[in-house]
Amino acid sequence: MCVGGLLLLAVFLPAGAFIINSIWAHEERNLEKEGQRIVSVMAREIVDPMLRNDRLAVYTVLWNATRVSDDLLYLCVEDAQGQVVSHTFPGGFPSALGELWKKSNGRTIRFRTSKCPVLDISVPILTPELGTLHAGLSRSQVIREKHRITWFLALTFVVAMGALVVGTRFVAAKVSAPLQQLERQMSLLPNKSSFKGIREVLGTREVESLARGFSEMANRLDMLEHERAATAARMINTERLAVLGELAAGLAHEIHNPLGGMLQTIRYLEADPGKSERAAKYYPMFEEGLARIQMVMKEMLTFARVGQKISIDTCAVTDIVESLRLLVQSHVEGRNVRVTWRNREGCTCLCDPQGLAQAALNLVLNAVDAAEGAAKPEVLVEATCGAQWVSISVEDSGPGVPEELREHIFDAFYTTKPPGKGTGLGLSVSRQLMRAVGGDVELSAEAASLGGARFVMRIPRDTCQDGADGQEAC
Repeated sequence: MCVGGLLLLAVFLPAGAFIINSIWAHEERNLEKEGQRIVSVMAREIVDPMLRNDRLAVYTVLWNATRVSDDLLYLCVEDAQGQVVSHTFPGGFPSALGELWKKSNGRTIRFRTSKCPVLDISVPILTPELGTLHAGLSRSQVIREKHRITWFLALTFVVAMGALVVGTRFVAAKVSAPLQQLERQMSLLPNKSSFKGIREVLGTREVESLARGFSEMANRLDMLEHERAATAARMINTERLAVLGELAAGLAHEIHNPLGGMLQTIRYLEADPGKSERAAKYYPMFEEGLARIQMVMKEMLTFARVGQKISIDTCAVTDIVESLRLLVQSHVEGRNVRVTWRNREGCTCLCDPQGLAQAALNLVLNAVDAAEGAAKPEVLVEATCGAQWVSISVEDSGPGVPEELREHIFDAFYTTKPPGKGTGLGLSVSRQLMRAVGGDVELSAEAASLGGARFVMRIPRDTCQDGADGQEAC
């Protein structure tokens, strides 16, 4: 407020002084013009009496003229020798006025008497040799106008200062104080209680809009902080899993080799015709257990090898589906599940044949397991060719995947099968094998036509070989 008051004072005082002086000068000029007009008229009227040297007639004209205007204080005629011929002063001609006339040399004179300020104007009577007429006009009206303007400007300044005080208090209440409150609340971030304080800042519409913007920004920062913390936790967990994966891969490699020898030994013993009845009972159980361990080790080794050097070739979709059909056939013999194949001919894709076969086989076998307990066990395998992708979908008539399990279904070692039935690596390995060649495996959000789960493998289409969408072969 002090700065605003000083600024207003610095602007107002020069402007006020200029206005007062301008108005005063204008009024002075008007008064001088009026006096010149009166004196010129009176000078023409007394020419004839002056030529006749009729002083009484001169006095009569002067006296009558002073009664016409209240601002006309006196009229006085001075001859060429400087002697007063006639005047309208009631108490006699003041000698001091004669001295002023001599010093002014015919110019307009401004002086002050005990009664009022005076403007003295003089003009020659026809010619300077005939004499000079002097007229005194009151300047009281001019002074009063000056005082009136001065008081008006002073009142304007007081009103302006009052408006400045009120405006300053309004700004402080509606802008400055809310902004300071907003600054205090922002300084408390990321304290939770400060979020509510930011939203409660009240002021002008702009300040409230700014507070809402800061509140939204604080909420976003809080969300980003939670996401950062969650990401950091996931990174730590990922590093732990990576270490465990490396350890598991090493163990799987060390176990896999002697495991093969143990299986071969069991098979030799089982083929011995002289084995005892007890051995004949337990050898198949040993072989089944070791085969189970061998299958887990193979999947773990495959999981560990994903991301290593992969050979990408051009694969015909018909050949892929036919190879997959032959592989699946040997695994589902004797199981009461109907597997239907739908294949589109005429397109190729870029894939790792061995990896694609393993990934597709994992999906189909999972579907067969899921559909086996259904009222109408059925699996549908369908290959379609799009503009950029070759899609192989596998759906079943099983119970499907519950909503709460969808985000974990591709996690390593996560399985929905009963203990001893699954390792939790099949879907994770399949997805990594597909991503290694630029594709992916997804669990479709749409319901399968058979009522169960629907998994889709997307493999990059080789548009250069089959000229998809009208493209020429490369």
